[in-house]
Amino acid sequence: MNLLIGENIRRLRRERSLTQEEAAAHLGISFQSISKWERGDGYPDITMLPALAHYFGVSVDELLGTDEIMKSEKYEEINRLWKENNLAGLHRENATLMRQSLKEYPNDALLLVQLSSSLEKLDGTPEEKRQYLRESIAVQEQILRYAEDCEVRGATFFNICFAYLKNGEHEKALAQARKLPNLYKARENALVYLLDGDEKKKVSEAALEPLLWALGLHLKILSEGKPALMERTENILAELKALKQEL
Repeated sequence: MNLLIGENIRRLRRERSLTQEEAAAHLGISFQSISKWERGDGYPDITMLPALAHYFGVSVDELLGTDEIMKSEKYEEINRLWKENNLAGLHRENATLMRQSLKEYPNDALLLVQLSSSLEKLDGTPEEKRQYLRESIAVQEQILRYAEDCEVRGATFFNICFAYLKNGEHEKALAQARKLPNLYKARENALVYLLDGDEKKKVSEAALEPLLWALGLHLKILSEGKPALMERTENILAELKALKQEL
């Protein structure tokens, strides 16, 4: 278990606008000791923990960071269970799991995404499905209001277009789709200019699957009603997929 005591001492000291020297003087120790703890080069003696916790006005558990570690482990377990349920098609269980988890982790972007996804997969009467869809849209709108993670926001911007469409809100879906970045301004297109060596190759390799999907989508739309062109399109896509396997 990685204790967070050094990070917590530094945080608590700074929150109180104390220098290392001031904190050390109040505690009757050398400032070098505090400096060492904050760097992670050692831990306070166990007999000092109650005095440190009392000085900063926190519990020993909070000072050690064990509550944060337990919370992190619980969060990871929640997401592991969601993935397991999703593979098993247990979407109703997942919706309940995410609703409960969001009470402990309010506005957590990943949990909101997983709740939205689970809601859209729920079965029921036509009216129940419409209600689940409306709730999913409300969750996605919440993500766009509060989430800071660019990848989460980008995925939600894309997904909500189709949620609006399924909900009969075509104009809203269209307006949302027009806000999405074009293919030129994708993450992978920037990273290949910024990275080198194996990292650069990994980005290019990861980009091939979505690029082939997009190319196939647009070529098939353009060749609709033109059998000869459709056949050529299928052959081109097959060759590109074979080339990808060889790379």
